[in-house]
Amino acid sequence: MSRREIQQFIHHPGRFTFKDGQANQGMVIVRYNIQEGKIEYYFIPSENMLAYQSAKSNQELNAHKVLGTRLNIEDIHSAEMMN
Repeated sequence: MSRREIQQFIHHPGRFTFKDGQANQGMVIVRYNIQEGKIEYYFIPSENMLAYQSAKSNQELNAHKVLGTRLNIEDIHSAEMMN
């Protein structure tokens, strides 16, 4: 998927299918890496979403690295939102 296509799925629970055929439920988040001056995307699997949201509420700055996986959005084949 392109950066433009993925924007509607950021910070929303969904089912993501990757180019390698793997399909996972979770959430894609975006973080700005100040040191490198670029935007990074992370995938938070559904089993870690509650812990991530709690950590984010407690301002744990590295929660996305601990509970998620860095993601190249071009590796996402398709996505659909979940209710």
